[in-house]
Amino acid sequence: MPSNNKTIIALGFVSAGVLLGCNSESGPAAPTPGVGGSYLHVSVPDFYFGTREVGTQASQKINIANRGADIYPIKTVRITGDNADEFTTDFYNEIVLNPAEAIDLNVNFAPVTDGRKFAALDIDFETIVMASEAKSRLEQRYYQAKELEQAGDYDQSLTAYSNYIEGKPVTKNKVQAAIKTPLLKEASLYGEGDDFDLYLEAMNARETGDFDSAFANLDTIEILHSNSYLADDAAYLRAYINLMDKKDYRAAENSMKKLRSDYPDSNYYDTALYAEGLAHQEMGNRQIARQIFEDLKYRHTGVDVLGVQLAKDNLISRMWFDRANQALGALES
Repeated sequence: MPSNNKTIIALGFVSAGVLLGCNSESGPAAPTPGVGGSYLHVSVPDFYFGTREVGTQASQKINIANRGADIYPIKTVRITGDNADEFTTDFYNEIVLNPAEAIDLNVNFAPVTDGRKFAALDIDFETIVMASEAKSRLEQRYYQAKELEQAGDYDQSLTAYSNYIEGKPVTKNKVQAAIKTPLLKEASLYGEGDDFDLYLEAMNARETGDFDSAFANLDTIEILHSNSYLADDAAYLRAYINLMDKKDYRAAENSMKKLRSDYPDSNYYDTALYAEGLAHQEMGNRQIARQIFEDLKYRHTGVDVLGVQLAKDNLISRMWFDRANQALGALES
């Protein structure tokens, strides 16, 4: 059964005069992840609108994020206090926050009288337990790694991401950590320059769904850093976004083909060939997809005698040989 929870965020308002801070009587601050069994993270524990003229309106945005491994259905978000009628939020219906999900809410202040105004944002939510407390605590290492990354402390960020992965996380954050770790390892080998910053920004933009910004950064790498060690990474990220995020299979097919042409020695070559086949399969080009998967299988075939085919004797070849076989089998089903 889900458990009921509540958190109150202090809000300070002044319609005219000097801004005063909100005191503890307005309610406790939002819980720190792990306190009180909640890993619901609020971007600010309290905030202020400053001095505002009567008859005007101001807005601020607040972010509510699930930084744990459980599920938080947010039942209501209400403004409470003596001045509740002078502000509103754009929260209307129940929202369920799964792990690693977040919402942005606007809080609007429209003073109707002069004077000091104080209120509280009252968030009622339930907790649906999906994992152990240890797994929710582990998630905090991921967010620590992100903060270190944003601060430019890439070595410590790499350590935090690695420790997070070693803990065997259960949320979708494990995918993002797995993507970031090899990039940060490359940075420790080749250095951090403009190309690295652009690529990291592209990855983070893609994570938030801002594909236009991601593509803009990848374009800059292609134009200004064509000889960078990250050039093929950038080409693959573009193709991956087209294939997996945008479902633009024609663009994905073109991007994968261009990657293989421009970077024939890239570690992404087999991945691009496989993805190109998937793109054709999604477009209904089954014969072309079959040929591509057969080409991939042939690249990693070590024995082909009397109809018996075996993979080359290395882990990578066995993996791609099996994947190609599975893809061909799926086309036949």
